[in-house]
Amino acid sequence: MPETFPAVVRVLNPFVGAAERKLSWAAVAQELGIPLKGAAVGDHLCQDYEAKTGEKINVDFGTLDYKVASSLADVLSRYTTTPDKCFFAVWAGYSDIRDELTGAPVIVLPPKREMYLLEGPVRAATEAFDEQRYRRSLRWWPADRSWCVGNDLYADSVYIAGSKACVSALVDDPGLETLVVDPADIHPGIYA
Repeated sequence: MPETFPAVVRVLNPFVGAAERKLSWAAVAQELGIPLKGAAVGDHLCQDYEAKTGEKINVDFGTLDYKVASSLADVLSRYTTTPDKCFFAVWAGYSDIRDELTGAPVIVLPPKREMYLLEGPVRAATEAFDEQRYRRSLRWWPADRSWCVGNDLYADSVYIAGSKACVSALVDDPGLETLVVDPADIHPGIYA
């Protein structure tokens, strides 16, 4: 995350169990009897949970849950002067990107990933970019650069860097499960 932002928060995708039952990371950690820390890894929690309970759970990688993206967009729209102009980066290596998006400019972002650069309002973060209408961008930022959302394509969560007020609003939002992190820490899936 850029060092110019005073605060960073990690926003988590929910776990999905049997019959599409959604579980919070806090509930999974509580069942396992462990503290939930900022650098928690979804894969490890899934494996440990199944070993203890017998229930197989998973967490989506490389996308954001629709409800998570929607809550993020609602909050982040209030913390930019350019809510109608936001940029989204989508890895060009996905085989099922919607045809109308493949004509977008290509940029290279760490770690040397070719990404389509898309533009729209912050609310467009809820839109899927693939043919199955499943994947959403893990990298977005408004034109005024007042905050940024980011992680790599194999991530189970995203990090948002912004003002302290912005990060506090995300932490307080009931539609989001968050972990406050130290901006200096190295986090799983983050590439500088």
